[in-house]
Amino acid sequence: MNTPVKGNERVLRIAVGWGAAALLLLAWQLAAARSASLFFPTPLQIFDDLRERWFSDGLSGGIVTDAFFVDITPSLERLLIGLLIAWSIGITLGVLLGRIPVVAHIVEPILHFMRALPGPVLLPLALVLVGTGTTMRVSLIAFGAVWPILFNTYSAVRRAPEGYVETARVARVSRVRVLFQVILPSASSGIFAGIRVSTSLGIILLIASELVAASDGIGFGLTQAQRSFQFLPMWSFIVALSLLGYLSNLVLTGIESGVLRWHRLQMSVQD
Repeated sequence: MNTPVKGNERVLRIAVGWGAAALLLLAWQLAAARSASLFFPTPLQIFDDLRERWFSDGLSGGIVTDAFFVDITPSLERLLIGLLIAWSIGITLGVLLGRIPVVAHIVEPILHFMRALPGPVLLPLALVLVGTGTTMRVSLIAFGAVWPILFNTYSAVRRAPEGYVETARVARVSRVRVLFQVILPSASSGIFAGIRVSTSLGIILLIASELVAASDGIGFGLTQAQRSFQFLPMWSFIVALSLLGYLSNLVLTGIESGVLRWHRLQMSVQD
């Protein structure tokens, strides 16, 4: 009975959001067109440059241009590898600390100290220790992005219903099955929250790492455009970065919606 109503509300929220975005773009277009400023091109000019720069090769060329594989692909690879490392380490350590309180009490102060270190601050040290290659950028992303997923997983696992865990133990369910069928499902909402935060931090650290001693990627292209006073390409790189953040959040939201469908149904039953 409530499903059509909730569906209509969701459609209305999406329509309002896109309507607000359209109004903002329209206002930007009109204001930039009237000022004719080189520093603030119109959205139409920006999207036309973006299309021409990265998506104008036609169907025969695979749509994307060669510049796409220099400006965008390296950044995507670094971000994905760094995030996968961060998620793997963060979830593993978070589960261990959440299920072994003694170890958590010992290492938690150290982890909080390390989390307080901003990733960009470690960039000079990373340049000295690791070099200027992809390894340095992936390491910086992994280091900065691991903390949200680690602490969110740790907190979510600690809140796992002990009654379910004890019932599984009484039933002589193996620890592996308890982990994957009881603990992780109950903690999945917190884990996904950490994944989304870590993704945002990963994008920030990606650009920070590519602003220094890089030869490709979004950050490098942005720096080159800024140094040569090419304001239209500079805005294209900024928009590309925004689209990367938006699309990554959209993908994660879709995955979360599918994986946590059972969780939402359970919460609606409880309400």
